[in-house]
Amino acid sequence: MLKHVTLYASENTMGLSMGLTHDVLKFASDLQHKLLGNAITVKLVTIDGNPTTTFSGLAITPDCALADIDETDLVILHSVWGDMEPLLVQQAALYPKLRQWHGKGIPIMAAATGAFFLAQAGLLNERMGTTHWHKQSHFARAFPKVNLRSDRFITATGELYCSAGLNAALEIIVFLISRLSCKAVGEAIEQAFLVDFRRGVTSEATSLNHQTYHQDDDILNIQQWLEIHFAEKVTIGEMAARINMTERTFKRRFKEATGETPLGYIQQLRIEQGKEFLKHSDKSAEEIAWAVGYQDPGHFNRLFKRTFGMNVSCWRDTYQQTTNRR
Repeated sequence: MLKHVTLYASENTMGLSMGLTHDVLKFASDLQHKLLGNAITVKLVTIDGNPTTTFSGLAITPDCALADIDETDLVILHSVWGDMEPLLVQQAALYPKLRQWHGKGIPIMAAATGAFFLAQAGLLNERMGTTHWHKQSHFARAFPKVNLRSDRFITATGELYCSAGLNAALEIIVFLISRLSCKAVGEAIEQAFLVDFRRGVTSEATSLNHQTYHQDDDILNIQQWLEIHFAEKVTIGEMAARINMTERTFKRRFKEATGETPLGYIQQLRIEQGKEFLKHSDKSAEEIAWAVGYQDPGHFNRLFKRTFGMNVSCWRDTYQQTTNRR
């Protein structure tokens, strides 16, 4: 059961980011209390416990200081704006705390430019990450060790979740609450908040590479959803139904928009995530295959070899040898 969520706000936090997550978690807390008998404790914290302001000047009154939080089940880093360098220096006390939480396996979600905090803490080194399109060039220059995926709305690696925008952040929150609380709470949040919010996936968030450089909002919504649900058993019919299309129309429009079939796109996401597990975990090839959605480890190994030119074991050995030589 989800007991405690930490919402982190710095100077220049985006008010929409903070307000949206706070409202969603209040809704989740009330519903969890009704269904499971226990509410969720939500703490809004700043680095020193003192009030601060959003990017637009709205006042933020925190519940406590960062140091006052010991145990938590989920951490959300809000999106920020403005001059990043002095802000990152100012938040120096956050980074050891993030590393501590990550070491305990606590999920940490960074909304849009909140990914700068994860990267500054060193947690995204040699990992996938994404951030708001407007700050991607800055992010790439500042953090060359991060595998910045400008083509992804969502990245998930080692309980570190990044989003390219607030609608993608909300998709992650729904996913995590479904997992940490219960499926009924996650589904209720999706219906109450995410269905309408998905309509905001429009042109400014789509200036990315070939698979997201299109203007088919329905297909963009499905791509974003798949980036966090790719390991689940999902059929063409279920994907089409999510955006009220026939299977035939869905397959045609997905191919036209992305250049990939829906199942081919899912396969890419699974193989990419499998590579992340190989780099950053000691899971066996069989465990990784199951974790990314394949019941047959041999099938996963064959797909991996087709993509990267070597089987899972060889790729891991090569990666570790290369890393050890650095």
